[in-house]
Amino acid sequence: MPATFEGFGLKLLYPENWTLVPRGDDEGDQGATFDLPSGGFVSIETLPITRGDDELIDEIADMLRVQYNDVEFDEIQLPGADDSERAVDLSFYHLDLVVFSRVVLLDAPPSTRDQMPIAGRILVQFQAESRDFDANEMVFMALLKQIRDCE
Repeated sequence: MPATFEGFGLKLLYPENWTLVPRGDDEGDQGATFDLPSGGFVSIETLPITRGDDELIDEIADMLRVQYNDVEFDEIQLPGADDSERAVDLSFYHLDLVVFSRVVLLDAPPSTRDQMPIAGRILVQFQAESRDFDANEMVFMALLKQIRDCE
């Protein structure tokens, strides 16, 4: 039985063995993070209209480079994406493991903009060790489809 997340105009089903991480007061209520039982995470954040895609992607890549030094970067096109959607795959080594981090920027659906008029984009990040990434990629794609299909 899947669990349900409802917030900032989204209603999403996700695996019941994922944990919705409580947000600190300093993080606000404009996003959500789910921990995977295997150690990865999925983060969903609403973004103001004023932030550019390149700026956001560079910021995430730079943060990873500071922590992990050598980060590979590939712009990708995901199935079901429209022309305004951006996606990048970042990969790096942590300990002896290869970690993948996929960052997707897509237009905030009308239901999100109705609740948060300043929200222009949604950033979704899925990060896990390579085997866990592969094992959960279809669930991640299903989450993206739910966001794309929100009215």
